[in-house]
Amino acid sequence: MVGTEVKTKVAILYMNDIANPELVKEITKRISAIKTDLVMSPGFIEEFVEDAPFSPFPQLLNTDRPDRAAYNLMEGRVVMFSNESPTALVLPVTFFAFYQSPDDYNSRFFVGSFYRFVRLVCFTIAITLPAIYIGVVAFHFETLPIKLLIPIKESIEQIPFQPLVEALIMELTIELIREAGVRLPTSIGPVIGIVGGLVIGQAVVEANLVSNVMVIIVAITITATASFVVTSNEMVTSLRLLRFPLMILAATFGFIGIVLGLSVLFMHLCALESFGTPYFAPWSTGRWADFKDTIFRFPLWLMDKRPKDSRSIKRVRETYSRGWKTDETE
Repeated sequence: MVGTEVKTKVAILYMNDIANPELVKEITKRISAIKTDLVMSPGFIEEFVEDAPFSPFPQLLNTDRPDRAAYNLMEGRVVMFSNESPTALVLPVTFFAFYQSPDDYNSRFFVGSFYRFVRLVCFTIAITLPAIYIGVVAFHFETLPIKLLIPIKESIEQIPFQPLVEALIMELTIELIREAGVRLPTSIGPVIGIVGGLVIGQAVVEANLVSNVMVIIVAITITATASFVVTSNEMVTSLRLLRFPLMILAATFGFIGIVLGLSVLFMHLCALESFGTPYFAPWSTGRWADFKDTIFRFPLWLMDKRPKDSRSIKRVRETYSRGWKTDETE
């Protein structure tokens, strides 16, 4: 029970012969240390128990899918529930867990691998594309081919604002439309978001407040779409926020600022931990055996060991499950 005024039941699920007892003990210790008066949802618990509360990245995986929770239990992770909440928290997790979907395992391994790769590419596009455009327009016009340079130059000649201001106008406009759509009735929310985006986008271009290229980059095709390809809402929110410091760095220092910002970001990812598990594993740890289920998904019969980042005490998941193939040839 958690909460000094309103008691909330918190349940911890784990496989007794797979999960690490030290991990379970640490989780229980952190939950027991919560002394707040009310815990309304797993999100409350997450803020009290995570390792780095000021990090922009979520360190616990929030899911409402039973199959996802069950798969993580079998990997040796712990699943946490709170009373009257339809979602669960999975821990410990790594950065790549937020770009995986249970549907990856229901498809052929090369199909699941392709979509995982697409999600990670979209992550890169979502946080860097506006910054790259600002850097090119502000500092590095010479990097563009002449056939692309001329239309971009023509589109920004009548704009009274710097590229950074343009991007901020469009980003904030999209955020306002998105918030309005969330709070409208379900039947008309998505329609208002689409129609509002089209109308406002056309209006700001005709008023020469924002160039048409900036509208395409920020609002319509790439950035907004790329953000929502990610399977975790918490990670989507992080991507939306990370774009802003990169845009400011690009407007100030050009490509050097983008490289600097990305370097700091990756250093932070490598230093981050989730309940003793390196957040950027296996890249930050060099555990090559764990690459079988990160960016790409290997066939299930080749994933014979549980990943080390789950801290499981039972590493072997299966022996060779295609032994029947050998029997047929004998």
